[in-house]
Amino acid sequence: MSAIARWVLEDVNSGETWTMPINPDRASSPLQDRSIATAYGVKTSRPGEGIDRVRSFMTPSDAKEWTWGGVIRTKDHYDQLAYWGRKERKVRVSDHLGRTFEALMQSFAPDDLKSATTPWRLRYEMTALVLRRIT
Repeated sequence: MSAIARWVLEDVNSGETWTMPINPDRASSPLQDRSIATAYGVKTSRPGEGIDRVRSFMTPSDAKEWTWGGVIRTKDHYDQLAYWGRKERKVRVSDHLGRTFEALMQSFAPDDLKSATTPWRLRYEMTALVLRRIT
């Protein structure tokens, strides 16, 4: 039986990393849409003869907003998500599928789930701006 692959956050500048104790249970797609530009033109091989050509080019993709969320069960988990949500520099986010993305963290939004027996019972949503896919 293989181990569960955990999500990992890494600060690009400092090399600091944190492995999430509980993976998110929902996430939007982090994959950026492809941008394709089309140009029309005429290529002339010899004087008086023209060949119509259509050319397509891949252009840089726009950054994409990525959200994920899940449950929090401990104070340390809450504190770490809050800390990483405040990062102002690039963060590498590696998910359970082995994909790694470079992103800018935008927000961390916890939502308290009232419980008399579990004080650190929360749901959260994290939002990041994906700059590029690394792997």
